Amino acid sequence: MEIDLPKVGMYPGQQYETIITSISKDGKTNAAPFGVFCKKENNIMCRIFKGSTTLENILNEEEFIINITNNPLMFTLATIDTIPEEYLIIINSKEREDKKLAYLTNGEAYLIAKVTKVSEGLREDNITKSGLFAINAEIVEIKINSPNPKAFNRAIHELISSLVNYTRIDLVDKEKQKEFLDKFKESERIIKKVGNKEEKEAINILKNQLIAKNYKVD
Repeated sequence: MEIDLPKVGMYPGQQYETIITSISKDGKTNAAPFGVFCKKENNIMCRIFKGSTTLENILNEEEFIINITNNPLMFTLATIDTIPEEYLIIINSKEREDKKLAYLTNGEAYLIAKVTKVSEGLREDNITKSGLFAINAEIVEIKINSPNPKAFNRAIHELISSLVNYTRIDLVDKEKQKEFLDKFKESERIIKKVGNKEEKEAINILKNQLIAKNYKVD
């Protein structure tokens, strides 16, 4: 199959929520959720904090799998620990005979990624200051398991949540209004970071409507 990430709903310049599966040197599988930034039709980048099992596996093996899924159970299992092997299929790497890869059995699609560049850096925000690695990788193979796979982008979910709160904000008390407005500001931040042109335009329209109703959202 031609390497063309738009076939799985990933477009250059946008970030998507995925589950990365990797295998350690001793053959132990690991799965964890990560945001993946689509750089080109066949290149991605992800940032991974120091100390994570996923980072260790990727640095050692230089190959990993990006799973495209919207399954809430898989995201939950991957976040709190890892995904049990009953949900994974082990395959041979095409790069090395002694290397194995793992992908989700119930994913919509998966991408085999080969590391091309690793950069070490630092991330600092209002929560923590942590070392991280930027992993650049080339997608060498795409496997589609279901019709019309679509990578999960947080922006549309944040927008829908904001729209729901907008329909209720005039009906609730001041305390609840403040809660809705705080959530709106956080959703706006996320959409501006990972959303596409239409999602950014939509959240701006909604912001102007809130301002017109004399709500403070700046």
